[in-house]
Amino acid sequence: MDRDFFQEMSHGRLVLLLGVLAYFFLMFGNGIVSLTHPDEVFYVQSAKEMLARRSWWTPVIFDEPHFEKPIFFFWLLTLGIKVFGLSPFVARFWPAFFGILGVGATYAMAWMLFERKRTAFLSGFILMSSFIYLALSRAVLTDMVFSIWVTASIAFFYWGYKFPRRKTRGVILSFAASAIAVLTKGILGFVFPAAVVLVFLVYKKDLAFLKNKGTAAGVFLFLVIALPWHISMYQQYGDTFIREYFYNVHIRRLLVAEHLKLDNWYFYPGLIFFGILPWSFFWIPAAVSAYKKLMQKPEADPPVAPPWAKKRDRRDQIFFLLAWIVGIFAFVQPAHSKLASYVFPVFPAVAILIASYLDEDMEDLQAKKASKVLAVCGYIFCVFLAGVSAAALVAGKIYMDILINLRPVFIFSALSLLLAVLVFVFNLKRHYIQMLFSCAGITVLLLVTAFLAKPYIEPWVSCKDVSDLFKTMDHSDSVVMTSKFYVRGIRFYTDRKTAVIDINGKGFFSPHPVAFLNTDEKVLAMLASQPVTYAIVKKGNVHDLKRITRGHPYRLEELGGSAGKYIIRIEKI
Repeated sequence: MDRDFFQEMSHGRLVLLLGVLAYFFLMFGNGIVSLTHPDEVFYVQSAKEMLARRSWWTPVIFDEPHFEKPIFFFWLLTLGIKVFGLSPFVARFWPAFFGILGVGATYAMAWMLFERKRTAFLSGFILMSSFIYLALSRAVLTDMVFSIWVTASIAFFYWGYKFPRRKTRGVILSFAASAIAVLTKGILGFVFPAAVVLVFLVYKKDLAFLKNKGTAAGVFLFLVIALPWHISMYQQYGDTFIREYFYNVHIRRLLVAEHLKLDNWYFYPGLIFFGILPWSFFWIPAAVSAYKKLMQKPEADPPVAPPWAKKRDRRDQIFFLLAWIVGIFAFVQPAHSKLASYVFPVFPAVAILIASYLDEDMEDLQAKKASKVLAVCGYIFCVFLAGVSAAALVAGKIYMDILINLRPVFIFSALSLLLAVLVFVFNLKRHYIQMLFSCAGITVLLLVTAFLAKPYIEPWVSCKDVSDLFKTMDHSDSVVMTSKFYVRGIRFYTDRKTAVIDINGKGFFSPHPVAFLNTDEKVLAMLASQPVTYAIVKKGNVHDLKRITRGHPYRLEELGGSAGKYIIRIEKI
């Protein structure tokens, strides 16, 4: 592929090509692995219970209302299950579908910014093949859907800003997309786009842009879309809704770390670097290039330069992308609760910045200028692939008891090494376009390896196997005792009421309407409440149960298990 390939292709064909590639990267084979614990089964269990109770307005989990997330994502899941039935592919359809939409939105955003087809295409391709985008497109989580609505809100604003005749429509659509983002994940759906817009308008000294009828209409539409559900939940559940939704989800996460090990200054910078893999090594020079562009005056065009080689003052476009990143980063960085998904909406901007840098390097090549940085990044990536190949063999040896069959590991290791050679050859011959597209091969290898290793890794990431085994042992409706990490999966796959054993544990960060047994006395009280109690627990909880029942009138029997999950039968004597 060279410059002419992109120039000669229409937008429709380029977007179609991106769509086909995105389908294979983000959706193909999504039904192979069963729904995993603890998060995928949480959302799907909630949708399943909502459908059973015909509760289209209130999220439900473990037979009780819950407010960990707003309603929009649950609407999507419930609708999908109602129309197509419950399956892993149906559950994962919406994140993958929105992931594909996000690739198209990133293409459109890159084109509006730079009006370069190659930049636009590379932006979408880099995003879809990045590790974090691949992971969140294939997981039943709110984050992909939320991120795309945030991206849409930002893109509609820029559309209205760039084309004055579309100003009113752009602002109104920006507010509308922001409102749906709020219904997907809360108030950050407004905060993120608003921060990006305000930072950019302050830089442009153009806050007056917001003084128009589009803003008034947009605010009104935002309230019409976002407020009714929140008002209804408050009217029905009062302080419970305020405490669980506003305080626990929006305020407490700012003040208290859900995962203490992640609460450090370098978590999000490191995540952006590793999340954009395999493009991380190009991200560094792209960021440096963006900084230099902001600091220097625009270059004059050569008098006889061809159209594709003309230099443009791209400082406004670069600043807009940096405002996108910084505007979101400024809110997530100070918060003590840090998760990979919180900073996810910055990745379209990161992908566009990298694509813009790479496209300019391609221009330099057309102008017969050396591209040493691009070549060095390519060679570094080769070394990285060789390291990945070796690390895969070491990891396979360490986790041999989990994988059982190391054939997928050997295949991944060998193909990673082969890919390193391929990238090296393309780089050596200065076939940089081919080299760049070859970099995405590592993402393809990860997918292929995951499919091949499915029989060996699924029991470790899902509760389906152990639940199927348990259902052949007991057909009663007694409460099942489970470890904290497994409670959602056991409930989903068995449809049994559950209680959590977690001695000296502090409970869930978000409220769960399930019995929480964190003392010996609570465990003994539950055992006394039914003639036979079954437990599906991790090894540490097996030791807890043996210790607690010692000296009491109970017979404890180990019935087997699967992938570190043990089935225990405890009977009153």
